[in-house]
Formats: sequence, C-alpha cells, structure tokens
Amino acid sequence: MRLLQRGRAAVTLENRTLLAAVRPLNGLLSAHRWGEYVQDMLRLLLPCDALIAPGDTLRVNGAPYVCVAVRSLLGHLQADVRRCAG
Repeated sequence: MRLLQRGRAAVTLENRTLLAAVRPLNGLLSAHRWGEYVQDMLRLLLPCDALIAPGDTLRVNGAPYVCVAVRSLLGHLQADVRRCAG
C-alpha cells in the first residue's frame, strides 16, 4: 500500500483552478466502504465557493479524479474524490 498524500494541491474544476488542502482518508470504515479504491481516494478541503457535486470530474495536480461525496462544513467544503481513468 502506498503512503497517502497530505499537503496542498492545485485542483482544476470546470476550468477554474483552486488551491485545496489534501487529507488522507482514515479509519477502517473508510477502507471497507470504498473497497479496492481506498488507495486512490483523497479528501480535499475546498473553499466554500467551490461548485462541486458527486459525479463531477476534476483534476488534482493534473491527474483525473471523480467526486464521490461532498460535505459542507463551517468555512470549507470537504470532497472525497476517487482516481479515474479519464
């Protein structure tokens, strides 16, 4: 299993580039919930004005991802994304 990424990343969402904080998914529930994709999952902390919904495609540091879950928190959006082929 590779080490999970943590830090900051440039996220391109609908031709708009945002700076996001990248956090690893932790806990056994997350690992079992996403199954084989857990190594290709990232949790992004985005600004409140980011327009993102489950099913949207985006690029994180140039790599393609698809959003699987979004949660609105005080001061930011939390988006769980999964690496995809396109």
